Amino acid sequence: MFSFLKHLQNLSQKLKRKKGLWFTLLAAVSIAGIFTSMITLSFMTQNVSEEIYENISQSYNKSIRNKISERELNFKKSLLIIESDKSFLKSITENATAKIKVKIDSYNKSFRENNFVGSKITFYPSLNKINQYRNSVSSVIEQKNSNFGIEVLAEGVFLLYLNPIIINGKLIGVLEIREPLDTFKNDYARESKIYLFLLDQKMLNKLSNVIRNKEYKEIVRELYVNKFKYNTLFYGKILEDGEKAYSKLLSKGYSVDKLYFKTYRKISDINGNNIGVVVLGEVVEGSGAFVNIVDNLTKTVTTVALGLVISILLFMF
Repeated sequence: MFSFLKHLQNLSQKLKRKKGLWFTLLAAVSIAGIFTSMITLSFMTQNVSEEIYENISQSYNKSIRNKISERELNFKKSLLIIESDKSFLKSITENATAKIKVKIDSYNKSFRENNFVGSKITFYPSLNKINQYRNSVSSVIEQKNSNFGIEVLAEGVFLLYLNPIIINGKLIGVLEIREPLDTFKNDYARESKIYLFLLDQKMLNKLSNVIRNKEYKEIVRELYVNKFKYNTLFYGKILEDGEKAYSKLLSKGYSVDKLYFKTYRKISDINGNNIGVVVLGEVVEGSGAFVNIVDNLTKTVTTVALGLVISILLFMF
């Protein structure tokens, strides 16, 4: 070991006597060190950026789950208030159809007056029913258990809660409260974020012909958007980017381009069937956008670290 160090020392002295060769070697080693450091830092900052994007994507997914859970809780509270109305329960027990209708209409009018557009209360009597109910309602009647979830109906896609009305141990009917699924876009808009729901093609036949033919447009991979209810630029960018970019979004869980950060969550209906995808995101433009913050942060770290590397290399030689 001593002889090896002695050899290096002798070599260093010889090189220093030959100043031209010494400075050439010094420059070459410094440049090589700088490039190596730049490549290493580039990989490190890229990994950090991807980790941040993944965490943001998970945060978006958590937020939509929480918002759906909040809706369920709000629906339960609303129905509890309605079910505590003794005159309404009396009308239900007596099967007083006219009185029930008047009361339900008053609740729905209140929704409209308070800007809960599309929200609706419906009562399905279990006795003397005129029409065959859809599967979700029939299931609640049979099992006497409440149910909550998303359902595609003739009028559109809704988030709804179904609750059986049981009086003196006897099932009288089912109360339903629902709101359009697109109301989530208002929640996200208040947070400067974007919400988009894409409906699977296989669910289109549940919509009325008018809504299906006039309002829905294919975007990518047999997924359709209600073109009048969502951000045109946002879903237009997905349409423009095509299947390749959408596949990348699905594989990574998120995507970032010059306009938007996007992430997604698959959506199942009240019966457990996959009915589409929710795409969440935000614009990249603006100093407050987190994508720009991440980009500026990684650039700053890279610049500072590179400066330190250059300083260390110059000091060593």
